Amino acid sequence: ISRYHFKKQAHFYPKSVSHFLNMDSAKEIFMEFVGQAGTVFEVGKSILGLIENHWEFPRGIDENVNNLRRKGDRLNGQKEGIESRIKSKLRPRKKISKEVVLYFEDVKRMNGEIPILVSKVSTRSFFSRGFLVNDVRKMGEELDELLEKGRFSDDLLVDDLSWIGQVLPTPSFVVDAIELVKNKIIRYLRNDGVQKIGVYGMAGVGKTTVVKLVNNELLKSVSNFDIIVWVTVSREFSVIELQKKIAEAMNVVITVDEDEILRAGMLYEILTEKGRFVLFLDGVWEGFSLEKVGIPEFSGGKLVLTAQSMDVCRQMDCHVIKMERLPEQDAWQLFLDNVGHNLMNFTDLLPIARCIVERCAGLPLVIVTVACTMRGERSLSIWRNALVELKSNILEWVKNEVYSQLRFSYDRLKDPGIQKCFLTCASYCEDLGILKGQLIMDWIEKGLIDEMGSKEVMLDKAQAILRTLVENCLLEDVGNERVRMHDLTIDMAKLIIQELTFFCCSSSPIQQICIFFQFRLFILLSKVLSCNIL
Repeated sequence: ISRYHFKKQAHFYPKSVSHFLNMDSAKEIFMEFVGQAGTVFEVGKSILGLIENHWEFPRGIDENVNNLRRKGDRLNGQKEGIESRIKSKLRPRKKISKEVVLYFEDVKRMNGEIPILVSKVSTRSFFSRGFLVNDVRKMGEELDELLEKGRFSDDLLVDDLSWIGQVLPTPSFVVDAIELVKNKIIRYLRNDGVQKIGVYGMAGVGKTTVVKLVNNELLKSVSNFDIIVWVTVSREFSVIELQKKIAEAMNVVITVDEDEILRAGMLYEILTEKGRFVLFLDGVWEGFSLEKVGIPEFSGGKLVLTAQSMDVCRQMDCHVIKMERLPEQDAWQLFLDNVGHNLMNFTDLLPIARCIVERCAGLPLVIVTVACTMRGERSLSIWRNALVELKSNILEWVKNEVYSQLRFSYDRLKDPGIQKCFLTCASYCEDLGILKGQLIMDWIEKGLIDEMGSKEVMLDKAQAILRTLVENCLLEDVGNERVRMHDLTIDMAKLIIQELTFFCCSSSPIQQICIFFQFRLFILLSKVLSCNIL
């Protein structure tokens, strides 16, 4: 180029200088110029090709963009309809099909891309819009495909093979009092600030029933939990046994040969991987370490346990819910639901039926058992006899269901002094309850509280025993500084006292109790001596 420039300016220089530019040089310069011009031509040709492939005259592009908006609105309406159908049909053990999930993802992507393309078209110049014509066309075609794809029939849901949970059998009739407790537990489960819930109350009051109802409610409705696990805890608590039961409920195997810490780690990992869970532990008799078992404590995991002792719930750091006995109206309604509402047609039986329900003292298990026994019975004499039997020994009607639980609560008191104090309560026959102060003074005066240096210390000890009996649901605090023993508990205490009647003919319950414990000690010493002799 410099030589070409030099040649162009040669006529300004003396002839001697321009003489240096011979014909060969001129030819070389010309060829170089032609080569460069060819390169420029090729570049221009390529640019024109690109324009030809990607640019179209933007005729009607505004109308096409409006069509995009309309199709986008139709697509979102279709998506909302599919979501409504899913919401009405989604149940536990079901999940949204992969095809529907991909459809939702595509709709979400289009909702992000449409506004961007519309904005580009509205802000570009006439020439620049020509490059967007093809994009508008392609997006319209993709929207048409999505609208066609969204015409799902009934294949929105498929079976979820990874689901864990089981609907449990519950009574057909649920009274308002139990429904209220169920709703309270569900509210706690929905509260991220509550991880552990403890439901306690005496045997037969409906603890297991209410948590079964909660379990089924979570399974039958769309909840925030990934798995629901139900475990019935053995009375003789064992970390290994509990770990094994939890694992079995989740369809996984944990070998008992593993170290306890390793088993806990495996269970912890499994529960954590499952995500948000609810673990129901029915029938917990003593507190234990969640870490030792392998139950994770985090906002996504919930623990619901039932116990007969408030102390267990307190040891487990639970939000405590006490199951109270049914109020009179609910008790009567539950009785009618199970005995049959046509009982109302037999006016001669109604007064006796009312007395029977009153004798059941608000325990759902007893009410249902007695009602089912009397269902279809229309003989006045049979109803009168049933009332007499209930008054003499209500425990005989529900011995298999309740007695073992009550007796286990008594045996777990362990301290013979507390057991003696409990058994004496069976000798009080006051419907309004026993004054706490009177009961404590009776214990002290009858020598049931060990001498402890001062009366104040003995009073404190007696207060602690009274609290233990109340928290283990062997006595009921009825307010006004009074406690009461449920009729079932009285019958259970009498059965225990009758164990010693073979050895003592005294009518005094206190003397019977003392002889009973002396006899138990004698048996124990006899066994020890026999072992030493052998």
